[in-house]
Amino acid sequence: MENTLMAGKTALITGGSKGIGRAVALRLAQAGANIALLLRQDRAAGESLMAEIRALGGRGAAYYGDITEREQVREHIAAITAGFGGIHMLVNNAGAVAQGALLTLDDQQWRQVIATNLTGCFVVATEAAKQMRAQGGGGIVNIAGASAHRCYPGAGAFGASKAAVVNLTRQMAVEWADYGIRVNGVSPGPIRDADDDWQQREPQLAAEVARLPLRRAGLPEEVASAVFYLLSDAAYTTGHMLAVDGGGLCTWYMTR
Repeated sequence: MENTLMAGKTALITGGSKGIGRAVALRLAQAGANIALLLRQDRAAGESLMAEIRALGGRGAAYYGDITEREQVREHIAAITAGFGGIHMLVNNAGAVAQGALLTLDDQQWRQVIATNLTGCFVVATEAAKQMRAQGGGGIVNIAGASAHRCYPGAGAFGASKAAVVNLTRQMAVEWADYGIRVNGVSPGPIRDADDDWQQREPQLAAEVARLPLRRAGLPEEVASAVFYLLSDAAYTTGHMLAVDGGGLCTWYMTR
C-alpha cells in the first residue's frame, strides 16, 4: 500500500475495468480504499483488476449490471454497503460513444449514449447519495469530457451527453451539500495508455494532440490523480469541473 489516506473507506467505480476507470481504482486502492466495481459485462477484465488490487494488499469486489436500471443499481449498492460497511466515494466513469455527424446518427445510437452517459450517472449517483446521506456524507466525481465544453465535428451525441453531466454535477453539488456530500467532475481531454501505439492508428488525432499546449496525450494515471484530489479530505471544493486536457480548453486545436 502507498499510504492509508483512504483506509476504511469504500469507493464505487462504474465502468472501471480499463483505461481511466482502472487507473482510478488502482490509485484509490493504493491509498487504502476498498474498491467496488460496477461493470456491464467484461468479467475477465473485472476479475483481472480485482487480482491487481488484492496484490496491492487491498480489498474489493466486482459487480455486474446495467447502470440505467435503478432496481439493479439499488441491489448492488445494498450489497456493497453490507459487504464493506458503506459507500464513501463514487466515481461515475462508465461511458458510451457514438462518433458521427448529427445527420447520420440514428435514434438508437443517440439513446444509448444519453442513457449510459447521463441517465446512468443520474441513477447511480442518486442511489449512492441516499446511502451517503444516511452515513453523514461522501464524495462523488463524475467523469465528463473536454467535448462537454466545446464542439467539434462528429461529437454531437457524446458532447451533448457530457455537457448535461457538467450541469447535473453542479445541480447535485447544490442539492446535496447539506448532507455532507461533495460533488465534482473531471473533464479529460485526449487520454491514451502509455504503451498504446495509438498514433499509428489515429494519425488525425495525433496531429491535433501535437497542437495542444502540452503537445501530448494525457495518461489515465493523470486523470486518476485529479480524481484522487477531488475525493480527498484536502479538497474544499464542490460543484467544480476540473479539466485534465493538456491545456486544450485554452485554445482551439480540433479541426475538420
